[in-house]
Amino acid sequence: MDVQIRLKNELGDFVSEKIKVTEEQYKNLVEASKDFYLGGYDMYIPDGFMVVGPEILKKSILFIEIISE
Repeated sequence: MDVQIRLKNELGDFVSEKIKVTEEQYKNLVEASKDFYLGGYDMYIPDGFMVVGPEILKKSILFIEIISE
């Protein structure tokens, strides 16, 4: 399946590159994302790479969107 990670906060809406994962990898990603706001976060985006500090993450919403199965 193809997924994208979307991070929404007061600074904007940021979308990762599409990622191809298995169902097991998807479940692991969901499990790992439950504590994303506790530390820094980084991800590849279509225009490059993004790093977000914990103070911004505490005010953010993380989405893992299934693009295709």
